[in-house]
This record gives sequence, structure tokens and C-alpha cells, in this order.
Amino acid sequence: MRAAKKLSTLNGDNQSQPEETKLKDIETRLSQLLTKSRADWTEMAKLTLNVQQQKLYRQGGFSSFSAWVRQLAVTNDREPSLLWRFIKAAKYFLKLTGYEDLDQVHEAARIPPEALEKLEKLQRQAPTPVFETLKKRVFSGDATVAECRRIEKDYRPPITEARSNRGRPHKGQEGKVEYLGQWKGASFDTFIERTHNEVETEAIPGISSGFTNSQIASTIKRALKEDYTWMCDYTDTEHPPKHWATHQEIQMLGKTKILHLDLVGVVRWNLKQSKDLFGIKIISCMNDFEYFAKWEEYSAYCNYLCFAGPLDDSDLLEALREVAAQFDFIGILGVDFSAKLNDSIAYPIEVIHQSRRLTGNKISSVYEILYERALGWTEVK
Repeated sequence: MRAAKKLSTLNGDNQSQPEETKLKDIETRLSQLLTKSRADWTEMAKLTLNVQQQKLYRQGGFSSFSAWVRQLAVTNDREPSLLWRFIKAAKYFLKLTGYEDLDQVHEAARIPPEALEKLEKLQRQAPTPVFETLKKRVFSGDATVAECRRIEKDYRPPITEARSNRGRPHKGQEGKVEYLGQWKGASFDTFIERTHNEVETEAIPGISSGFTNSQIASTIKRALKEDYTWMCDYTDTEHPPKHWATHQEIQMLGKTKILHLDLVGVVRWNLKQSKDLFGIKIISCMNDFEYFAKWEEYSAYCNYLCFAGPLDDSDLLEALREVAAQFDFIGILGVDFSAKLNDSIAYPIEVIHQSRRLTGNKISSVYEILYERALGWTEVK
């Protein structure tokens, strides 16, 4: 009976209980949950948010909610980041669903908090169709944390950009409602309206024009990483490869300057054939295009050299075709932004122009770069 009374109190049924007792009961319950490896994270989030909303931490002598969270974590031999993850995941769930009642946080019990954390970052960085597709999978329980982590990483801004732009709050701002936005309000309603409109127009040609150049480049790179069939189509190979892999941001020392490949694809068709190495230059818009690049130098570092751009940008594709007409060793890949996202949450790739196979007399230097990466001797920028 006593346990039942305590639970009733935590749910707000007993309004006459002193706040000091409520805080102690909440801390006791949180300590019990933190000792369990598979505890309900939504209950922990609800309890901590009750402390924040009602400012119960003041009854414990703490000047701020953050200070109370830190002490709670230390007392229970846990990292404060664990509690902040639960808090922010719960707030983001309420924001996405439009719920205002903390009790409804329990509806997110089957969603891993890290999946919501990655989804929140993806919302600010990825194209809306990608975000919406992953959100549906997260809410239905079909998306794994690993999948969410990979997709968020694919759209993460470069490390050279400000930390706050990568989705990390400033020190002392963790878990604040102001950081994640209001649970329900004009700003959130505007986002929902914009999202609905963009999803409805997903199949209209020219949709990539609504993406930023960074989003286009990341989306193209993701499409190339997620499937090997474009390599089969490019080489007219009917059977799947025995092994294949992709690697990003490869830099080689050319004759006069650094040569940069956005992605390389390495494929072994079978044990009797030598490997093929695809060198990819991603061209998201006309401003990315190098009209007078030393393409002959690039051709020494791969078996196939390809441009990859959005399929619906006719002006860009025409420029790429003009260059490919001058150099028979350059191919063109187009990513169809107007198509439906596939099971890997990536757009399909179309081979627009095939090129001849190169001998690639400097390919060994690319393999040397990949080998040093595997040893941890170099960093991926």
C-alpha cells in the first residue's frame, strides 16, 4: 500500500504532499531506475521534467536544475549526459507529437532515446523527405539506432563549422526548452506546415532546387554509399560483387596541386578479376564545377572517373556532358531527387554516361592512403 501511495504521489494525485517529500520520493525512484540496466527511460524523463517544471530542485538546496541533475548523476554513479539524453529525447518527442501532458511521454517507451536524439539533429541538417522517412521508421520501431546514427553522420556539417551548428548546445544550456523550441507554438506549427508542403511536392521534377548545396552533396554521397548497383550498371555487370566498399574524402598529391576525390568505390567482382576503383567528383551545382581541372591527372588514380550530380539540374548536366565529350574517360552519374526514397533512405542513381576503363597507373597510392587510414595514421577531414 505504501508503494502504491508513493507512485500515486509521483503522478500528481496527491497535491497536498509537501514539495520536500515529493523531491525525495522522485530522487528515490530515480535511484531505483538508474540501478536497472533496462529501466524505462520515459519514466526517468518524466520524473526529472517534473522537477524542472515545478522547480522542485530548489527544495533540495540547488540553485539550478542543471546542478541538481549533475548531483543526481554523481550520487548514482552515472554520467550526467545519460540523464540529459533522456530529458532531451522526451522534450523532442513532445515537440514532434504536439503533446503538452508529460504523462504522454510514456508513448515513446519503445523508441530508443538515442534514435530521437539523432532524429532531432537530422531535422536541422537533412532534406525534409529524408527526415520525414526516418521519423516514420523511428516512430513505428522499424529504425535501429545504428541506422539513425549512420544517417545523421552522413548529413552532419563539417567539423570546421561552429559547434552549435552541429546540434550541440552551449555549456549550461543542456536540456533547456529554449534550446529545443517550444513544445507547441507558432515556430513549431510553421515547421509542420513547411514539412507537409515539401513532402507533398517530393515527386515534382526540380525538387533538388529546394535543397541547400550541402544537402545535395550529402544526399548524393549517401546514395553512392548505400548501394553497389550503380557500379554494376556502370560496368554492365549482371552479377553482384564479391566485395565492395566506399571511402570518402581522398586527397592525392598531383603535379602542381592537391587532387581531391569526394568518394572512391572499390569493388571486387570475383577472385579471378582485379579490383575496380571508381573515383567520384560530386557536383551539387554549377558553382562546384571546375571547368579547367586537370582531369588527366585524376584519371591516373582510378579505373573509372565519374561526375555525380542531381538528375533534375538540366543546366548542370549539360555542362557535365560537354566535359565528358572532350574526355572519353569521364562518366556521369545522376541522383534522382524526384524519385521515392529506397529502403536505405537514399535516392536511386542513374548512369547517364559510361566511360572507358582506365589502367590507373597510380591507383596503388590511393590504396596506400586507405591503408594508412586503417592504421589510424591519418584523419578523415
